[in-house]
Amino acid sequence: MKIGLISDLHVDASPLNKQILPYIVEAVEVANLDIFVLAGDLSANLLELGKILVEFSESGLACPKLFVPGNHDIWVTERPHVTSQQKYCAIETVCRECGFHPLTADPLVVNDVGICGTIGWYDYSFRKDSYKIPIERYAAKQLFGAVWNDLKFAKWGTDDVEVAQRFENELQSQINTIKDSVRRIVVVTHHVPFQACVRYRGKLPWDFFSAFMGSQGLGEICQNETLVTHALFGHSHFPFHQQVGSVTAICSPVGYLHEPPTRSLAGYAQKRLARFEV
Repeated sequence: MKIGLISDLHVDASPLNKQILPYIVEAVEVANLDIFVLAGDLSANLLELGKILVEFSESGLACPKLFVPGNHDIWVTERPHVTSQQKYCAIETVCRECGFHPLTADPLVVNDVGICGTIGWYDYSFRKDSYKIPIERYAAKQLFGAVWNDLKFAKWGTDDVEVAQRFENELQSQINTIKDSVRRIVVVTHHVPFQACVRYRGKLPWDFFSAFMGSQGLGEICQNETLVTHALFGHSHFPFHQQVGSVTAICSPVGYLHEPPTRSLAGYAQKRLARFEV
C-alpha cells in the first residue's frame, strides 16, 4: 500500500503558497497513491480550507483522502465569538462535504491497515530545561517581545496541558477501537509526537518556541502500541524521515514560501510530497 503525505500548505501565508497548490495537486494525482494524507495547516479561513480540499477531490484522485487539522486551521481570526472547538467540529463537516475523511472523527481501516489521527497539541514537554524558564512563561507564549500566535487565535477555553491530554486520550481511544482487527496502525497528527523530531538551535527565542511543537504523550502512545509502525505529522517546517525507536516518523511540509524555492514550484511540490509503502 502506497501512502502519500504532505502538510503545512499555508495558502494564506504568501502568494507563492497559493501558486504552488495546483502543482501539489498534480504531484498527488500522478503519484498512484492508495491513501493520501494532509496533515494540517492549510488556512485559517474555513472557506479557503474547503476550497483546497475540493481541488484534491476534483482532480480525479480516487484513493481515500484523509485530513487532520493543524493549529492554524482552528484559529479564530474572523468571528471572535466562535471557539476553536466549534471550528474544529465545523472542519469535520467540511471534510466530509469535500470528499475527505476527517481522521479526528473516526479512524479508517483500509484492508488490514488502520489509520488513526488527531490534531494533537503541546504541553511544554519539549521545552529545554537548561534555560530554566518557568512554566508560567510558556503558558504566556511570549518571550523577548516575540509571540506564539496561538495565544491570540487558538481559543479552546482551557489550558494547553489539558488540551494536549484530551487529544492524546482521543488518539489512544481510536487505537483501542481497531487494534484487534488490523495488522498495523499508522498514526497521523499535526503536532510533533517525538522530541527527537524537534529542531533546536541552542538560542532563544527559537528554542523557547520549540516547546509548542508537540507533546511527549503522543510519542509514548505510538511507542507503546506494538502495531503502530508509522507516525506522520506536520507543524514543523523541516522535513523528517527517520526511525524513532520502533516507529518510522515522517514529516513532509511545504512551509512558508516567502521567497521562490531554489527549484521550480513544480519541482518543489514533487519533493515535498512524501511517498512510502506499508
